[in-house]
Parts: sequence; C-alpha cells; structure tokens
Amino acid sequence: MKETAKELKAELDKSVALLRTLRDEVKVKLHLAGMDAKARWRELEPRLQTAVEAAKDASDASRKAVGEAVDALKKFRASLR
Repeated sequence: MKETAKELKAELDKSVALLRTLRDEVKVKLHLAGMDAKARWRELEPRLQTAVEAAKDASDASRKAVGEAVDALKKFRASLR
C-alpha cells in the first residue's frame, strides 16, 4: 500500500530534523577536529542542504536523498570520535 502524502511529509520532516541535529553535533566536533575532517565536512555540507531542499517535494526521490544524507552524516560523525 502506498503511503499518503501526509505520511511521507511527516517522515521527511522527521528526517530533516535528524539531519539538523546531526549537523549541529558535527559542527561542535569539528572545532576539535583536524584539517582532514574539516575538508571532508566542506564536501559533505552542501549535500545536506540539497537533501533538506529535496525534502520539500515530499516524494520517494526526496525520501531517498534525505535517507542517504542522514546515513552519510552519521558515518562522518562516527569518524570524528
């Protein structure tokens, strides 16, 4: 059964909130990180904004983009430990 647009929008809103939380955590850790981590962050950060913008469409493609961005940001956050 297909999800309704409302359910998809709610899921995307939740994922975008997670992206923002993860982004904030990463920014704090970057203050303590080395140049390599900062360079990787400069590559990743635009991708996050693209995912947030894509979420406004509330489509399956935007769900995939946001999910991939969340996964990438989680991996990057873990690499900062």
